[in-house]
Amino acid sequence: MNVQWLRTLFDDAQTIRLPKAPTFHVGDIIYGKIEKITEDRTALVRIGSHTLTAELQSPVKEGETYTFHVQKTSPLELKILQHTAKLTDEESVSRYFRLPMNEQTKALVRWMMDESFTFKKHDMSLIRQWLQTGGKKEAQAIKWLFMHDLPLRDDIFRAFVALQDDRPLYEQQLTLAMMIDRFHPKGTLAKLSSYLRHMPTLSSFSPEHIQQLLEETMKQQDEWLVLLQTAAEEAPGELKMEIISLLDRVKAYQLLSTNNDSLQHIFTQFPLFIGTHATDVTIQWRGKQRENGKMDTDYCRILFYLTLATLKETIVDVHIQQRIVHISIINDTPRVELYASALEPSLKEKLAEHGYTLSSISVKTPMNKRSDRLLVEPFSYKGVDYRI
Repeated sequence: MNVQWLRTLFDDAQTIRLPKAPTFHVGDIIYGKIEKITEDRTALVRIGSHTLTAELQSPVKEGETYTFHVQKTSPLELKILQHTAKLTDEESVSRYFRLPMNEQTKALVRWMMDESFTFKKHDMSLIRQWLQTGGKKEAQAIKWLFMHDLPLRDDIFRAFVALQDDRPLYEQQLTLAMMIDRFHPKGTLAKLSSYLRHMPTLSSFSPEHIQQLLEETMKQQDEWLVLLQTAAEEAPGELKMEIISLLDRVKAYQLLSTNNDSLQHIFTQFPLFIGTHATDVTIQWRGKQRENGKMDTDYCRILFYLTLATLKETIVDVHIQQRIVHISIINDTPRVELYASALEPSLKEKLAEHGYTLSSISVKTPMNKRSDRLLVEPFSYKGVDYRI
């Protein structure tokens, strides 16, 4: 999957996560704006998207932004960091926390400052370790951990680095299967080799077929993870490392999937055949969960990220409201809109067989020229807006 597409997908997926109040430890460094000063030496301090009450040990002015040092956490007590001028940009922050001085680090720190993330001592120590021998993928993985409010742990960090593997997933699986077969495997490794060679077939883009495919994939995911973990324990050397790499990649999608107040947001990726063409499909499903635990296929949005034999990298955006379907195809192949128009009657007929009404098919180019971002419209679900 195109790395730019991957970053666009996961950078914006944070919008459905419910914001959590920040937690602090003594010694943390935070950037905050003074919203209001009260008479009892407390102030309302805006830190990122949250406004908190804090006791202040230093004189401040309303409307000004300061670098604070956390003195106490209950109640929150802040003190302006001495020599604040030294921590006003990414270079000074990188030096303060002894981070590697390179462009990836500076871009990450700049982003953290812009988004008002707290610089926690323990977190910055981990980040320093991760960036010592890392590059763009490591910096991007750290950014995703912050954006998706995930714990900063080695295993989770490793999963988001593995997620950026340049190889297609189906290629990684087949390569691993051939590596296993060289060991004349038995037991767990033999079972894993067989599993790696199995690829489902996408025979229909109907919501029910996609729902069935997703539910089967999700059911098998836990078994798949256990199989990979057990195989990693049994495998030697280079084979062990390759199994762990695939295991980490699979874990990342599981970590990104959420279920908040019956609102499901599922990410998954798996290899499959479309006709005779082997490819990876990345599916992003957003919608509500019914009382029986199944996905609501009457109101949902499904995005497919595919690499097709002729059209190459393609997004199919399926937006469903009250079983009325609008499909957007995001692709820059010349005359693709003509092919889409030719397929519209048969697609309308097939959807009608499943109780859906096709409203329209539109074709868009992949990039928004002004921002170099994927051009995908916001998704509105019962008054709540999400942006891809």
